Amino acid sequence: MKLEDNNNIKFKLDTAVKHHKENNFILAEKLYKDILDIFPNHLGAIFYLGTLYAQSKKFSLAKEFLMRADSLKPKDLNINLNLGNVFHETGDFDNALRYFENLINIKQDFTLAYFNKGIVLNKLKKYQDANECFMKVIEIEPKNLTSHNIIAVNFIELNQKNKAILHLKKALKIDFNNKVSIKILTDLLSSLKILNPDKGSKQEIKDLFIFLYKKNLINHNQLFNNAKLYILDDKEYEEIKKLIEQKCNLIENQNVKQILKNEFFHLILQKSLIRDKFLEEFCNKVRKEIILSLDNLVDNSLEFLNFIISLAEQCFLNEFIFSQSDLEIEVANSLLNEIEKDKNVNELKVAILACFKPLSNSKIISEKLIYYQSKNVLFNDLIDMQIREPNKEKELRQKIVSIGDISNTVSKKVKNQYEFNPYPRWRFISEGAKSNFINILNSNIKPNKITSNKFFFNPNVLIAGCGTGQQLENAITYENANILAVDLSRSSLAYAKRKMEEINLNKIEFMHGDILNLENINKKFDVIECVGVLHHMENPEDGLKVLLKILEPHGFLKLGLYSEISRKHIIEIRDIIKKENFSSDIKDIRNSREFIKKNKDNKSFQKLIYNYDFYSTSSIRDLIFHVQEKRFTLDKISKLLNSLNLEFLGFTDDEVKKKYSNYFPEDNNKTNIGNWNTLESENPDMFISMYQFWVKKK
Repeated sequence: MKLEDNNNIKFKLDTAVKHHKENNFILAEKLYKDILDIFPNHLGAIFYLGTLYAQSKKFSLAKEFLMRADSLKPKDLNINLNLGNVFHETGDFDNALRYFENLINIKQDFTLAYFNKGIVLNKLKKYQDANECFMKVIEIEPKNLTSHNIIAVNFIELNQKNKAILHLKKALKIDFNNKVSIKILTDLLSSLKILNPDKGSKQEIKDLFIFLYKKNLINHNQLFNNAKLYILDDKEYEEIKKLIEQKCNLIENQNVKQILKNEFFHLILQKSLIRDKFLEEFCNKVRKEIILSLDNLVDNSLEFLNFIISLAEQCFLNEFIFSQSDLEIEVANSLLNEIEKDKNVNELKVAILACFKPLSNSKIISEKLIYYQSKNVLFNDLIDMQIREPNKEKELRQKIVSIGDISNTVSKKVKNQYEFNPYPRWRFISEGAKSNFINILNSNIKPNKITSNKFFFNPNVLIAGCGTGQQLENAITYENANILAVDLSRSSLAYAKRKMEEINLNKIEFMHGDILNLENINKKFDVIECVGVLHHMENPEDGLKVLLKILEPHGFLKLGLYSEISRKHIIEIRDIIKKENFSSDIKDIRNSREFIKKNKDNKSFQKLIYNYDFYSTSSIRDLIFHVQEKRFTLDKISKLLNSLNLEFLGFTDDEVKKKYSNYFPEDNNKTNIGNWNTLESENPDMFISMYQFWVKKK
């Protein structure tokens, strides 16, 4: 071949590779083929074309060209690596392992070969063998965070949680802000069954809880049920219980004073809802003693100030749901007047008032404190929470565009409820690692698995009923997603928009409107999530039909619906609440909770006390005072999906799927709704929150 021809081929190859790297696959493919027309055995063109086909998910062609490349240069690292990856992608795990083992034989310190082999072994659920591969990666690259994280997850699967914690601690030593390590640790500590640990283990776990509570990139409510076990030891619990029973003064007790100085307790108050009857009673009694002995506290303000500020943040989070006596209300109103008239800022008094009512309710106090800067960082955080953030929401709500008038009578009632009580109030969410939507979907519906001709590189995503934004937790992990979040309530949308801006997610679009009006936006979506919404509509099926009209033919829909079986006790309680003439105003909500707590013979009442939603105003209003609620059975859902030609892809809750496997091991995909119906009838609390599942058009 002439030098001129060689130069021409080199130029074409360089140009093709440039287009390839810029994702101009069509141009790159043409140039690679042009080279092969001239020089059929050109190794570079064959290899790159095979790689391009692999990236385009054209796996048959990818195999053909990569195998040709392998025949020309059998021991090439990149060729073997890409072949292993293609066999892995197509589920041919034996051949994938063969190529990765070839790589290890060629180059014994090739980390990617060990890593990819470990990934394949994970797919085969050979977790111990996989960990040996990842340990080899760490031996070669000691700071390989991803391997530490995967090893930890595998040890969790193997029920070796102490070893999992060890590797997570190593990962966090490399990068203490690593989001993946933090999320794995959060999930582990929230699910851990803590049974009488020894003193050393108890301190180690407590230290991990403290570490997580100091991070603002997880949902701390996940941790509360286990974290609360480290607030009081058994001796302290019994002492406080006895003091309360004997109606003794708590804040004069030296042991109680030490508890009120406990930083871990402060962190929990600041970031988790106190979802525990005893701890609520303790906090409420301390709060009452503080406001009724305010004059005596002035000299010892520093002793209690950080606790009081933390308690004020807790009260704001739970929307002041703790009961208040007439005397407390009277003293709080008097304190409000005093603070409004005082030209100076008394931080102790402001913090005490903030335990009883939102500071933003007073225009005078808001104007006095909005630019105030304290030397106490925690006090500044309180002012952010109770004044600056609500003020920001007022600004944002004016900028949110509507998609049409809300005319449906039931929709108007639901809108009014959430304007007054946006639900839920939250501080932080877990920021997971971004991934292609299909990967996340398959993780949600596993062991079922979807393959799609669409790549979902830039999916259009609709969150239909985003509430205050917590519903966006999953969607923000969809790689390169264009997200539109819609809700009936401007108050909820403003809260959601503020929270997303806090974590620098400024490209999410928010719109105000009813699901029934969604066709007005003249747009279709690849992914729609509608969780906890349809069952609050006058006719849920009408809402679902609208969603299906704007769902692309290749699209996926996530639904969340209340279970008739799991909510039998809720139905009973709603009836009793109605008979007792409790309204949904704050005073009656507080009184209804006390009524429920004191009625210890009613099993439904006692069951409700363990419900997450019992512990804040908006959530209990949503739970037992909602203006509209419809419920479903799995049989009804099955008929609905069939009538609308929808395929059920699977539930998202891993725990219920584990239970299902014990009953129906032969259903590998766990998608037989008839079986699920049988299982729920024997386990009526399985879906006590709601059914959450994915569907697609058939």
